[in-house]
Amino acid sequence: MARIVQKYGGTSVGSVERIKHVASRIQRSKAEGHELVVVVSAMGKSTDELVSLATEITNTPSKREMDMLLSTGEQVTISLLTMALQEMGVQAISLTGWQAGMKTETSHGNARITDIKTKRIEAELSQGNVVIVAGFQGVSGSEITTLGRGGSDTTAVALAAALKASRCDIYTDVTGVFTTDPRYVQKARKLHSISYDEMLEMANLGAGVLHPRAVEFAKNYEVPLMVASSMVEEVGTMIEEEVTMEQNLVVRGIAFENDVTKVTVRGLPNRLNTLSKLFTALSENQVNVDIIIQNQYDDEHVNISFSITQSTLKETLAVLQNAQEELQFTDIYFEEELAKVSIVGSGMVSNPGVAAQMFAVLADNEVAIKMVSTSEIKVSVVVEEADMVLAVEMLHNAFQLAEEVEEAEIEAM
Repeated sequence: MARIVQKYGGTSVGSVERIKHVASRIQRSKAEGHELVVVVSAMGKSTDELVSLATEITNTPSKREMDMLLSTGEQVTISLLTMALQEMGVQAISLTGWQAGMKTETSHGNARITDIKTKRIEAELSQGNVVIVAGFQGVSGSEITTLGRGGSDTTAVALAAALKASRCDIYTDVTGVFTTDPRYVQKARKLHSISYDEMLEMANLGAGVLHPRAVEFAKNYEVPLMVASSMVEEVGTMIEEEVTMEQNLVVRGIAFENDVTKVTVRGLPNRLNTLSKLFTALSENQVNVDIIIQNQYDDEHVNISFSITQSTLKETLAVLQNAQEELQFTDIYFEEELAKVSIVGSGMVSNPGVAAQMFAVLADNEVAIKMVSTSEIKVSVVVEEADMVLAVEMLHNAFQLAEEVEEAEIEAM
């Protein structure tokens, strides 16, 4: 008998019919003798609907009241799923985030978990109950808090770590982690396994299967993750420290995201504290910056370019213009409708020439590179948004990601 944490996303519980389907899956797992803690998201688009209701009242709702509002979505799901299980004859009980002992920071809207008091969950498990926990929410003192985007994934992984579960199963509307997004690349292939580091890079670079914070939690506490579909019976993708399959792949996957904007601050004084002053001004106004490039064009001046999301351009320009006197730059240039394409793979560490191959493929297909960023296991380029899908397809082919690992190779691993 294993202790397993399962998580079902909003699509998986988007209707009463789907809730009943999830309940039947849980019933089968319980019949196999497992101890189960199940984390669920709000039904379908209900969180978006709650946000829409709030905007009909005010354009500036307080973060505390938004947490009070949004946390109700998961509470609906946990009660309905528990009722469905009880109707099937399965012992089950629902717990909100605070009832489950999920302690967080005091900040509203994007709180981080600080501790989990598992006493209540352990007691319910010992009585034979399946414990259904509301994802995305916790408590700080006497205040309800929410964990921000991807919060239910984080809830599930954190609970798996605290409860010393054998693994955490993340059930969603896809059958696993793919070499790239199959909605854009027809030849995208599901991976048998991927390492924590590779998945963390993929998640940070735009792959929407898992939230980066959840992957980081899993890596830090060595929680094996399995990503699979709640809709079909199919083996998913294992996320673990050591990849046991497909070790022959130098590049494991390709991530991409659009709505990237490149901002160049021109004519900055060439001083030791220029970078510090520029990015302090941006960070103090919560502007997140990604790729950074500095160019010196004479002894006195430098240009500094960085990438941001399109949605923060207006705010970024306002911050820079307000700080122009202090920063002493000449002008600002920005380029919109860009995208970031990234190749990811732990095999890059011991295989020189991967970046060169990437650049050659893009050049051969007349894709202009605007910016470059690298780490030990990834290379990212900023390109025209119109070239994004072409770049991904060509790189997917060049690194042979569509090819299945031979069975003989798997058996030998």
